[in-house]
Amino acid sequence: MNSLLFVDDEPQVLQGLQRQLRTMRHEWQMHFVASGPEALALLETTPVDVLITDIMMPGMDGAQLLAEVSKRYPHIIRLVLSGHADREAVLRLVGPAHQHLSKPCDPDELRHAIARAFSLRQLLASEPLKRLVAGVRCLPTLPTLYTQLTEELQRDEPSIERIGQIVSKDLGLTAKILQLVNSAFFGLSQPIANPTEAVAYLGLTTVRALVLALQVFGQFQTKAVKGLSVEGLARHGWTSGVFARRIAEAERGDTKLLDQCLVAGLLHDVGRLVLASEMPECYAGVLEAARSTGQPLWQVEQATLQATHAEVGAYLLGLWGLPNPVVEAVGFHHRPMDCPLRQFAPVVAVHVADALAHQQPGEPDTPMAGSLAPTLLETLGLNGRLDVWRDRCMPEL
Repeated sequence: MNSLLFVDDEPQVLQGLQRQLRTMRHEWQMHFVASGPEALALLETTPVDVLITDIMMPGMDGAQLLAEVSKRYPHIIRLVLSGHADREAVLRLVGPAHQHLSKPCDPDELRHAIARAFSLRQLLASEPLKRLVAGVRCLPTLPTLYTQLTEELQRDEPSIERIGQIVSKDLGLTAKILQLVNSAFFGLSQPIANPTEAVAYLGLTTVRALVLALQVFGQFQTKAVKGLSVEGLARHGWTSGVFARRIAEAERGDTKLLDQCLVAGLLHDVGRLVLASEMPECYAGVLEAARSTGQPLWQVEQATLQATHAEVGAYLLGLWGLPNPVVEAVGFHHRPMDCPLRQFAPVVAVHVADALAHQQPGEPDTPMAGSLAPTLLETLGLNGRLDVWRDRCMPEL
């Protein structure tokens, strides 16, 4: 049975949560404690899948509790449920918290957030990889892009559009900015999937603070993973994102769909960055095996790690609360037929965009790139659209 732990120093809040979730008691094992120390004591003896805590508590506050839990139990999915936070407090939680919910929280919204957290745990079959991904606070940023970002932020009149463009070119920056802006703290009625729009909404002050808060924003040693070009990975993500958006434009998608296709294309290989950062020696071996055999990389990953970079990336982005269509597109971009599709969606655009991007001159790892799913377009009634999409993405060819 899935297990979750609520932490709040107000007894009436805990009682209210028990009443709201009473109907789920046969599906979820729920624990309720009134402080951080009580939570840590319970975790020593009781397995927990999801932790939900308030921020403002006497003694050990929510940020301190989450930081400690992330060290001791990185596999636990960590959510914040609080109505007493300012932006500074939220920024303290950017690393240790996966998602933020605001008090008072609609019961249906709370149940959905918890159910989604539990369902994400089914996305990865490998328990070691679940622990590894759940412990990721943020992703390494390319040194050149980090320099460009800090230089732009230090100008007398920084350009939000320029900052959005810089953010869009980096997997880690894009993912973290979108995680923050889509948190319940900001109370958006619709999730944002456009990095420039996210920067504009957050404001330059918050973006500056976020850059300072993410301590791994700095030098990323590309030599740590033999055979991986981080610059090439970023370039491929950017190309795929642009292509996915153009494909959606060709299908007359609305702005929301276009943004989801763009960000899903940008982030579709973010799992490779996670694996390269967290298990460099092992992943270097996976890369070499794919290169020497000519097999698609994701197939070698599945055989070696019991999971692919697509699932790893989707699991992380799901933890961070990015929109479901984005998570779905990332998770199934190599196997779109495994996704319950009924119509054109971001996963289709990203699958095709990824394949087309690998056909570009100078693209890395071309021999390991996956091919188009042969029956995908026919199944969705999109026969004949591939040539249209190719012309839209690569008119010069």
